[in-house]
Amino acid sequence: MARRLPRSKLHIGKRLQWDRNHMSYGDKWMAVLFNDEKKWNLDGPDGNIKYWYDLRKEPRSFFSRQSGGGSVMVWAAFSFKGQVGLAFLDGRQNSPKYIETLENHLMPFAENIGERNW
Repeated sequence: MARRLPRSKLHIGKRLQWDRNHMSYGDKWMAVLFNDEKKWNLDGPDGNIKYWYDLRKEPRSFFSRQSGGGSVMVWAAFSFKGQVGLAFLDGRQNSPKYIETLENHLMPFAENIGERNW
């Protein structure tokens, strides 16, 4: 059974209202771009229930993190007109690094599809 955050009646109502407001968005969706980043720990969970391990080997149990096994952070985006390939990010993502990610990955994508009006 998948775990998920509980939603209050207020959250459910607001989400439903947002959905109803955007059902007839039509061609406006062509100007929408979704993007997100995700970090995976390579040595076991870090308060999360999902982590990377080699599927050819048995998963191991991890009880403590002594020196840390590293992590990988990726960023990706997609729109009606296509998707940006995964970007593997270095270090923590603060404002300057996020701007760099957008400049190095999103802007070339936008130029390739000839779009600048998101």
